[in-house]
Amino acid sequence: METGDGVPVSSRVSAKIQQLVNTLKRPKRPPLREFFVDDFEELLEVQQPDPNLPKAEGAQMVAMRGEQLGVVTNWPPSLEAALQRWGTISPKAPCLTTMDTNGKPLYVLTYGKLWSRSVKVAYNLLHKLGTKQEPLVRPGDRVALVFPNNDPGAFMTAFYGCLLAEVVPVPIEVPLTRKDAGSQQIGFLLGSCGVTVALTSDACHKGLPKSPTGEIPQFK
Repeated sequence: METGDGVPVSSRVSAKIQQLVNTLKRPKRPPLREFFVDDFEELLEVQQPDPNLPKAEGAQMVAMRGEQLGVVTNWPPSLEAALQRWGTISPKAPCLTTMDTNGKPLYVLTYGKLWSRSVKVAYNLLHKLGTKQEPLVRPGDRVALVFPNNDPGAFMTAFYGCLLAEVVPVPIEVPLTRKDAGSQQIGFLLGSCGVTVALTSDACHKGLPKSPTGEIPQFK
């Protein structure tokens, strides 16, 4: 192969030029028919039940009409308003009772304590994290709640604190060890939700798995 001036051209260069020409000739985008799959006929097909599936047992459930609910004119318009009302009107009334395995009460959370502690949590979330110019948490953000199952009082306080701060609480399972199956998914869950702050209790924070240096391991 020669150029217009009669200078020979190596076959390797000509092959690269030909490859470039072929690439430019290809359509940059696949045709539209590859983007759309007409599965209308499949939708019309009636799915036949698997004969190996176990048969339903027992009588068929029937919905029953219960008693008419009483209409309350001064009902609080939201959960936050209801918490504020009962926290100020009946502060000593029990709201939540934690029981042990034998059914004995361990801890009683009153409406007054729930209201005051939730307000404190909301204030710390909005005003104690970051700086005044650049707060770490803003209304509308998502905050993770890391609490064990045996501490519902702390979880409830953090949950209502998030509602008062107008942030979205995201409850997650507490990782007992780094080898837990669920712990490998925590990072993906928090990242997909855009979570940057986690609320937890003192006891739960001390019980989290730690590295030999005493630091809490980072979950990817």
